[in-house]
Amino acid sequence: MKSNKALVAGLLLLLSAASIAVPTIAGGAGKNCEGKHHAAKWAEHDGFAGREFRHLGQELTLTDAQKETLKAQREANESAREALHTKLADARSALATAVDAGANDAELNALADSLGKLHAEQALAGAKAKKAFLAVLTEEQKQTLAEAKTKRLERKAERKEAREAAKS
Repeated sequence: MKSNKALVAGLLLLLSAASIAVPTIAGGAGKNCEGKHHAAKWAEHDGFAGREFRHLGQELTLTDAQKETLKAQREANESAREALHTKLADARSALATAVDAGANDAELNALADSLGKLHAEQALAGAKAKKAFLAVLTEEQKQTLAEAKTKRLERKAERKEAREAAKS
């Protein structure tokens, strides 16, 4: 039982370290991002107001009123997003520090639980933001968005198949 909890705590630590290391190793230069890492440079991309959202906004043909509403929603949630981001970073750091210090399983479990709750809070905030975004759209825009998502998932599946074929 204790070894399972230690394994879970270790996996959480490993996953959080991997999520930081992979973009760093890759250099963060994704398609059309001019070498800026998305997570580290989120403010420079200006969140949903950045380049990616402008393309989506053009595709959905958002009205000026819709753009203003979405901007107001974004700005209203900005401090809460930043606070949650800080809490997550602190929780990850606390867990890593506890592991390095050789903390007991009970302490690791408590830290992992708090980190998990913060991740759940982040997922809920994202779901609420998406719901608010969708509430601003017309039915036609929602249909366009759904079609764009379908196309994106198809391209993703094609790239995955190509990668798997290259491995063979």
